[in-house]
Amino acid sequence: MPDSTGQADQPKETKELSTSEEPSGSRWGAFGFLLTLVVALVVFVGVGFFFWSQTYKSPVGTEVAQNVGMATVNGVTMPHVTLYFNTYPDSAGSVNGVAIHPGGNPTWPAYGPTNEFQVPAHALVTVYVRQYDSGGSLNDPWFATVRGTVGGVEIVNGKAVRSLNPNDIAHTFTLRGAPGVDPNFFVNVPLPLAVTNNNEDYGPYCESAQYLAESSSVRQGNPCYNTVEFSFVSGSKGVYAWNCEYPCGTSVVGFGGPMSTFGYMSGFLHVV
Repeated sequence: MPDSTGQADQPKETKELSTSEEPSGSRWGAFGFLLTLVVALVVFVGVGFFFWSQTYKSPVGTEVAQNVGMATVNGVTMPHVTLYFNTYPDSAGSVNGVAIHPGGNPTWPAYGPTNEFQVPAHALVTVYVRQYDSGGSLNDPWFATVRGTVGGVEIVNGKAVRSLNPNDIAHTFTLRGAPGVDPNFFVNVPLPLAVTNNNEDYGPYCESAQYLAESSSVRQGNPCYNTVEFSFVSGSKGVYAWNCEYPCGTSVVGFGGPMSTFGYMSGFLHVV
C-alpha cells in the first residue's frame, strides 16, 4: 500500500540464522552441563576419599598366616598355613598391650586382635579361635551348620562336630569372595557361646553373672572360653570378605551397631 509519498511499502528485512551458527544460549548450556558434571565428579571423589579416610584400620595391621609346611588334601599337596584370632564380649581390653578397637565403642563385641588376614592362594588354612563371648539364637538356623571346611567339620574343645545348636551360638565366621572373586567359594563356621549355663556340651562352665561382671581384661585370661579349630582350602587370588551372622548388634533384627560397623564383626581375607 502506498504511503503518503506515494511509494509502496518495502518488505522488512529479515535475517535468517545460518545452520552453521548456534545461539549463545546453547553454547552456555553445554558449558553449564560440563561444569555440573565436573563439580559432581569432584564431590563424588571427595566423598569417597572422606569415607576411605574414616575406614577402621586394625591397630596391629594385617595378620599374615604362618607357614607350617606342606599338607595333602584330597590327593593334592599344597602349602599349609595357620591363623589365630579371638572373639570378645566387648572392645574395652587389649591383646598383648594392643587395643582391640581403639577409639571405638568399648561395649561392642569384637574379633581381635585384628580383622584383617592374609593367606596364600590354594593353600590349606588352619584357623585357631578362642571364643570368650556369650550368645543366643541365630536369626537363620542355616548358619549353625559347618560349611566349606575340610571334612565338613570344626573341632570344638577337641571334639569334631558338623553343626551346633542354633540357640547356643556366640558368633560365626562366614567367608565369601568379594564381587567377581571365586563366586562358588564359601566357608561358614559357627562359634559356640562360652557362657553355657552348665551346658557341658560346649565347654567349660562359668556362672553368667560372675563372668559378665568381670572386666574385659580379666575375661581375656579367664578359662571360660571355647577353643575352635577348622581348616579350609583357600581360593584364587583376590579379596574375600568375612562377617558374623549371629545378631549380636543393635537396631533391626540385631544387625546394627557392631554388625554394620567395619572392624568389629567383619573384615577381609587377602589371598595372595
